[in-house]
Amino acid sequence: MKRAVKEVLKFEVIFKLITLALVNPLLNEIYQTYVSSKGVSFNKDIIGTFMSVKGALIFLSLFFLAAIYVFYELSVVINLVMLCIQKETFTVRQVMVNSLWNLRALRGSSLVFSSLYYLLLLPLISMVYLNSLVPGIEIPEFIMSEMQRTRLGIAGGVAMNMAFYALYFLLFFVPVSMVLRQQGWKLAAADSVKWLRRLEWHNRLRILVCVGGWFMVRHMLTNQWRRNRLKNKDFDIYFYKYLVYSQAFRKDFLFWIFEAVLFSAAMGVCIYIIITCIMSYEKLHAEVSPDWEGDSGIIVRIVKKRWLQWKEGWRKRIRKKRYRMAGALLCLAFIAYAASNFYQIPLRHKPFVIGHRGSIYGIENTVKAVEEADKIGADYAEIDVQLTKDGVPVVVHDSNLWRLAKKPVNVRDLTLDEIKALKVSDFSHKNETAKIPTLEEMLSAAKKAPNRIGFLIELKVSGEERDELSAAVVRLVEQYDFGERAMFMSLDYLSVLSVKQAHPEWWTGYCIFGSSGEIDDTMLWKYEIDFIAAEENQVSNRLVTQARERGLPVYVWTVFDTVRMKQYLEMGVTGLIGDAPDDIKEVVEEYNQKNGTSMYEWQGDGYPKGE
Repeated sequence: MKRAVKEVLKFEVIFKLITLALVNPLLNEIYQTYVSSKGVSFNKDIIGTFMSVKGALIFLSLFFLAAIYVFYELSVVINLVMLCIQKETFTVRQVMVNSLWNLRALRGSSLVFSSLYYLLLLPLISMVYLNSLVPGIEIPEFIMSEMQRTRLGIAGGVAMNMAFYALYFLLFFVPVSMVLRQQGWKLAAADSVKWLRRLEWHNRLRILVCVGGWFMVRHMLTNQWRRNRLKNKDFDIYFYKYLVYSQAFRKDFLFWIFEAVLFSAAMGVCIYIIITCIMSYEKLHAEVSPDWEGDSGIIVRIVKKRWLQWKEGWRKRIRKKRYRMAGALLCLAFIAYAASNFYQIPLRHKPFVIGHRGSIYGIENTVKAVEEADKIGADYAEIDVQLTKDGVPVVVHDSNLWRLAKKPVNVRDLTLDEIKALKVSDFSHKNETAKIPTLEEMLSAAKKAPNRIGFLIELKVSGEERDELSAAVVRLVEQYDFGERAMFMSLDYLSVLSVKQAHPEWWTGYCIFGSSGEIDDTMLWKYEIDFIAAEENQVSNRLVTQARERGLPVYVWTVFDTVRMKQYLEMGVTGLIGDAPDDIKEVVEEYNQKNGTSMYEWQGDGYPKGE
């Protein structure tokens, strides 16, 4: 087993470098080129990017290429372990070349099922069979938090997880069968079910201990290291800048290395145990040098010949003077790149403490929730505004009132009087009820608040009423002279654009929970906005760095964990939106005491005035 772990680690180091430096950027560039040609789409418009024959073909091509790449990586790992069990003599390079033969298992419909299995199910569970290209898939936090606000949502989340794990264990041996028996996906799935039934109890126990141990270690690490993990997209052209300037990135990079080594070694151990358990009743074998047959053999011989010729040609070129000069120029280019990244642009303003839907200390989006946030000393309370049937802005999050009022009706279909007749409650205040407030009532309460809390107003557009909603909100903010204490955002860009056109001096931002491509130079930076409000799954070193260089603050929603709050501040985020503003305030004050406030351009209250 020791040799198997050593060989797997050696391969994983090589393969992760290839993935981060070549394969991931290449696939991402193809994807981004297409998305940019269509225009990066955000939020609910994401699916439309691929609703064409060309878009569907590009998406499926990349999806299948990624699946082939992931299967190949697992093929090499399984072959390495099997050859160690057989006590064969081999090199990692030899196994990498000969594992190409395993790609035969992806012929025909097997590729479709394998793609779903290797790119969706395995990364979602993220145990035993790991890969470098799609190391994990997480359901966005805002979806899970919304589900947890109702009993039905909690039950649905539990049922969904149970279904995923049941499917994972049912298909647990699929990779081993596909690699070592050269089976297509369907036959490998049948093998997996058969092997699962035939396993002796002591071998089942070994595998359960293996998987259970993995789960416990991962759970322990998650509890001890609650920060967001680095993703492949964090290893980009800004890598040097992150390493020099971002204390968050340095911490997260060290942990990324530790976790990559730990779980690569664990993968070698687990696959070793799995194969030895199966071999107690099933004959399995791996070839050091499989016989390449027919056209495949001819292609392999041609590729090997061309590779040797290319390698020898480059050896001769490197000895020549002009190629050494080219190497020196590359070194100078790197020095110039490092020098160009030496200056770090200041952040626009000190971090804002923003209570989500007011705060958790009152029923969401009610006057009490906002008053409690003001007592805590929050800078802003985030509130959601919609229009009633008779055109009155009211403060409520859901377009349908079933969760809050147990009435299957939409806010847009009710008059203000009908809205006021309802009593609402939420999951955190089951024994309390309240009335849905109007925006005017909220503004009136905020004007009287002793700590002068401001509002981050989210415009919730459910139809074509964006202009009507924007105009109504602007009128009320003007009426209460609240412009300097209000910021505006929406998932619908045109809604905040209407506010910006009416009052260029007010701060408006775009709210993002997803995009069809990376949030980069091609689209977002051209929007007329003053800040970005990004859901946690969208926040990355790349986004924060690019936004900072363009003078755009980034606010993150919805943050529950104080460890992640600190991580985001270290990254350069200047607004934290969460249910418990007292926790946010404590983290922000501690961070500012430790690091000072000289890194912020605007030292006044609220957002930068007169800009």
